[in-house]
Amino acid sequence: MSQRVVPMVCLIVLVVSPAAAFDLNLAIGADFAGDFDAGNSSFSSDTGYTLGLELAFKIPLIEAGVGLEYGFSRAAEAVDVDASYYQLYAIGRFFLGPAYIAGRFGYSDLSFSEAVDGTSDAGSWGLGGGVELFGKLKIELLFSKLGGDLSYESWTARLLYTF
Repeated sequence: MSQRVVPMVCLIVLVVSPAAAFDLNLAIGADFAGDFDAGNSSFSSDTGYTLGLELAFKIPLIEAGVGLEYGFSRAAEAVDVDASYYQLYAIGRFFLGPAYIAGRFGYSDLSFSEAVDGTSDAGSWGLGGGVELFGKLKIELLFSKLGGDLSYESWTARLLYTF
């Protein structure tokens, strides 16, 4: 029995040790060229702003973690509707020097100021890249898609500060 326990404990220590040191990333961003799709109609949104927080673990060449982001209310062009969202997601970054490729997927919920038919909560995903500066700052550009029947997609430029 002890022959199995010792290797297992060593394996757990080796796996958990790098994860014990984590980063807390504060993210602010701007959504550009956003489009809402409400079933039979779609419309462009004004520029919106986001605020998020990520808990990330660094392993050589890779950063993995979870995050929560809130998209502040933004108006839609030619329609009297304001919309906001939040999303809970897993994120991964693969570093190529200071540059990286980023991907995230998770759950999102859109909120509209007017009653709109359809499901506003569903999966979300994003894909993009960025660059890390000074070990504390990241500049990131992501294409994101949120929601189900009612969805929102946009390009988001984000600035992340690591604590």
